[in-house]
Amino acid sequence: MENMSEFNSDRREFFRINDTVYIEFSLINNEQEKDLASTIHNAPGDEDGQQKQQLSTLQTSVSHLIDQINQSDREVARALRLLDDKINLIAHSLQRLHNAEDNSKAIEANLSAGGIAFLSANKYDSKSSIEIKIELRPSGTTLHAIANVIACNKVYDAPKETPYHLRLVFSHMSEIDRNLLVRHTLSRQAEELRTKSTQKSN
Repeated sequence: MENMSEFNSDRREFFRINDTVYIEFSLINNEQEKDLASTIHNAPGDEDGQQKQQLSTLQTSVSHLIDQINQSDREVARALRLLDDKINLIAHSLQRLHNAEDNSKAIEANLSAGGIAFLSANKYDSKSSIEIKIELRPSGTTLHAIANVIACNKVYDAPKETPYHLRLVFSHMSEIDRNLLVRHTLSRQAEELRTKSTQKSN
């Protein structure tokens, strides 16, 4: 994951989850990669980008305040975290109502802040550059990135229509999208831990 040096000292990169996402991706050449990288790293000026920025800023502020409160009153901090989770669940439910889901486009993927892996219909050469858009569920948040192919190997027990296991590392992603992806993976991990804890208690 050397293409994103800022992740090298951040253990969050290694928090991997199995997730269902919507993905659009295509092979790009060197010239396209340069132009796209510049676009991705520029501050977003569209409405979607501004909303992402506001969401990221608010979530960071809320998390920071809860951490401060936790130092003096853990019960209050826990209540605030639960309230924050409840608000996020409501927001996700509303988002689902506005987004018409097409389950035929859903892909099972292994996802982390540093990269993604999933089954592909086509084989791609190692180190190839790929433009990728990932729609996270259930929030409907779309992430835009450039990724490089780590490996693309045939899996003999995979479905015939997607016989290749494609592994990608993100080489270019905006700070906003990266923070949203980190938050998503941590949230999903927390959900999995809560589910396992509930199953054990039952």
